[in-house]
Amino acid sequence: MLITLIGAGRVANHLGPALHKAGHRFGQVFSRTMAHASDLAMVLGAEAVDVPSAIKPGADLYLCALSDDALTTVLNDMVSPQWNHPLLVHTAGSLPLSVLTPYTNRAGVLYPLQTFSPARQLDMATLPLFVEATDDTTLQLINTLATDISRVVKPLASEERLTLHLAAVFACNFVNHLYGVAGSLLEERGLEFSLLLPLIDETASKVHSLTPREAQTGPAVRNDQRVITKHLQALSQHPERVALYQLLSEHIHQQSL
Repeated sequence: MLITLIGAGRVANHLGPALHKAGHRFGQVFSRTMAHASDLAMVLGAEAVDVPSAIKPGADLYLCALSDDALTTVLNDMVSPQWNHPLLVHTAGSLPLSVLTPYTNRAGVLYPLQTFSPARQLDMATLPLFVEATDDTTLQLINTLATDISRVVKPLASEERLTLHLAAVFACNFVNHLYGVAGSLLEERGLEFSLLLPLIDETASKVHSLTPREAQTGPAVRNDQRVITKHLQALSQHPERVALYQLLSEHIHQQSL
């Protein structure tokens, strides 16, 4: 399949090479930053472009790995009536399939549920991919594309995908932010974040066999006011941390009842 990759960010830099390794060809890579487009295009053996109007019609599939805000802006500048309904596929968890239908009657979604970082290599074969399309023929094509790189491919409608994306923000983004808060507390006392790694690893590991409710521990679930008061006193110089601690503790306690 001849693919044009629209975007050269974290998602594109993982999906693009995986699809290329699986035997798919790439015609062009687009990014508004030419250096980013060029770097990824070199890996994929493709042409780099940095303006939407330079994206050529004729590819079998246009894989749009862009931010939510950038997607329609780029498509408005790219797609014209002469394109004759290109196959457009986006990778966003928070956008519905319908965001593509003003531009084509052949559209789909290929959503990878994972956190991507430039310096991290992922096992793409175990990467969960969720697919959706405007029609059965397009869905079959996108499903085949997905199974070329992953063993974990499932259909999922837009509304359910948004819920999954929301759950992922709680399970990943918010948790990682709390790692940062914990790291700051340790750094202020000259302690290393690595001290927490065994705890972090076990916390993540045990929800493979326990529900989060079963796995919950700590002073909030016990409503141990003596410990909670000591913690709040230790945070007293940082009102924003006090508010966060109180909010989370109250929510944990209420969920444990």
